[in-house]
Amino acid sequence: MEYRREIDGLRAVAVVPVVLFHSGISLFSGGFVGVDVFLVISGYLITVMILQERARGTFSLTRFYGRRARRLVPALLVMLSVSFLLACAWMPPSQMKGFSRALAASALFVSNILFWRESGYFDLESQTNPLLHTWSLSLEVQFYVLFPVVLLLGLRFGRSRVFWLILVTSLLSLALTEYGWRYKAWANFYLLPTRLWEFCAGGLCALWLSNRAQKGNNILAFAGLIGLVVSFFLFDKDTPFPSLWALLPVMGTVLLILFGSKDTVAGRVLAMKPLVGIGLISYSIYLWHQPLLAFLRIRSIDEPSTLALLLAALASFPIAYCSWRFVEQPFRKAKSEKGAVKLVSRGLVTGVSACAGVVFVAAAGVVTDGYRFRFARELVAIDDARSDVASLISDCYMEPPAGGGMPLGPMPRPACTFPASDGSVDVAIVGDSHALTFSNKVIDALKQQDVGVTTMSFAACVPFEGYWHSRAKCNEPVAELVEYILASDINTVVLAGRYALYTWDDPFDNGVGGVEPEHMGPKYFTDPLYEGDYDDTLVPNMLHVMEKGIQKYLDGGKNLVLLYPVPESGWSVPDRYFKERLYKTGVEDLSFPYAAFKERNGDVISFFDSLEHPGLKKVRPADVLCSKEEGRCLNAVGSTVYYYDDDHLSNAGASLLVEPIVQPVLATLAPQKQIEDGPLLAAGPQNNSVFSWSIRLTRIYDDEIGVQ
Repeated sequence: MEYRREIDGLRAVAVVPVVLFHSGISLFSGGFVGVDVFLVISGYLITVMILQERARGTFSLTRFYGRRARRLVPALLVMLSVSFLLACAWMPPSQMKGFSRALAASALFVSNILFWRESGYFDLESQTNPLLHTWSLSLEVQFYVLFPVVLLLGLRFGRSRVFWLILVTSLLSLALTEYGWRYKAWANFYLLPTRLWEFCAGGLCALWLSNRAQKGNNILAFAGLIGLVVSFFLFDKDTPFPSLWALLPVMGTVLLILFGSKDTVAGRVLAMKPLVGIGLISYSIYLWHQPLLAFLRIRSIDEPSTLALLLAALASFPIAYCSWRFVEQPFRKAKSEKGAVKLVSRGLVTGVSACAGVVFVAAAGVVTDGYRFRFARELVAIDDARSDVASLISDCYMEPPAGGGMPLGPMPRPACTFPASDGSVDVAIVGDSHALTFSNKVIDALKQQDVGVTTMSFAACVPFEGYWHSRAKCNEPVAELVEYILASDINTVVLAGRYALYTWDDPFDNGVGGVEPEHMGPKYFTDPLYEGDYDDTLVPNMLHVMEKGIQKYLDGGKNLVLLYPVPESGWSVPDRYFKERLYKTGVEDLSFPYAAFKERNGDVISFFDSLEHPGLKKVRPADVLCSKEEGRCLNAVGSTVYYYDDDHLSNAGASLLVEPIVQPVLATLAPQKQIEDGPLLAAGPQNNSVFSWSIRLTRIYDDEIGVQ
């Protein structure tokens, strides 16, 4: 196959934006589309290779797969091995267990399927996943396994028919992406059927050029380069992808392959030595950049600075050169059974054996729950808070469609409804995910009083009509929920939400190192109270939505128990606390300034304070979780952790709110009812010591769950 320097230059143009995107460089918000460029290049090169070797009568599937194995597997296994050692040193058990699953999936080239089932590409957790990037490698291998067989069978009917077959397949795959991004976003992102058209685009280029000379065209090649580069800056994580938007980088790549010959301006740019050099080691750059960035984040207590992340990304280049020089090249050039390459030149056998070894080590990580024996029991208990989650979250968390249209099913859900002995349901717990965090504990307490309860919560949607945002189309499903409640026999509605999520567009900064990495996009209102500058009208318009919603419940004859905001923490509490204790920084509890909570939620608190109605009762979680005298809000103490992430209460934290919530609920149903065993918690600190206040909360929780 004739070597085209500009293709290696194109690889460089693809890999650098990916690295910068994962480094958090906001300018390259669309850098992830570099992967799409790689897919087109792979489709092109593989098709050219098959066509040329078939024409010479030298093509062999066994030899093809052996070459692919020597090309991909050795460098991958080295990266996986080093990542495993670093993970053993720094990852807590819960994360290590997930890493072990990803390790096995990467060695088996099915990590794209695993990540589809477990996480989104742009999720916060993905930033600390050292193997996130292997999804595209798995995708390529799946293509390599299937495509040569299909192409060889199709070529029996002639190249023209194969061309049209691949074109039709490509169009069908592209059409599937338009459905997928609306209704199955992560399946659409990770899986081969909706990425196949990108490989096919490269294959079509190869078929087109197979019986005609390449003719350079400056205008078309330059247009392709511009379209490709623009997509790196134009797109971001909110862009539906892949979708028709992906045509911009894909068609840009196609134009460069077809018309960006070495005699064009674009071709000469791509053939420059620095770009070609980066392109030659681009596979190893891609392999190493994500582990370096992820482990920097894992090892750091605070979020690494942009400079630190950029330096880690740059470190992937010399490491990649060493990988290319001492791992990739020797294996790729191994053609004999002599000397040091005797074992590795056996290709498939060696690769399969090595991958099997990795899978065995990974399986041990899963079976041992992330090699828990590596850490002291107290550290393991802190890490366990990540899974100390209300079980109803997995059963009763409804996802409004991001693109609109999909039905949510009947309400209430049977799995989320717990009738009284007479079959009645008098209480509904309604809100966003914050409502679900305490639902299990509150429902258990109400069931002891023979009170029927149901819980209905939407992802990122407070239970008030009249608004939506980029992450969820809240208005229609929430309206359906409200109408159901008003028409039902439900007596009391418990309302809860992460209200700062809807009154702020900026991420929360707790002032002592805890800063959310991202936040929700703009909000939109169906009937805004105020028109004008968005920043000036967001809070009053959102409070107007809340006021109308609360009034609608009350006018419908429902009693309300209104929860004030639960303090956000700004950091992943189990993660931060685990690191503080692991690295022995001297921290005995984890807390942040009460002033940061008050500033963040002041508008909502003042609004709730202004509401008065006979059917309205109020609960203030901050009275339990914060000390105004000490000026701190507590996240964790000892081995007890009150949050399972940065803003959701763990079961331990939710236990502290049972009494403050259940008492007013019972009061709305029958004023004479009280919890038989008396108060579980007297809100507020008893003295001025943050330490003793922390210990007091721990003892309250321990007493409630029966710890001696």
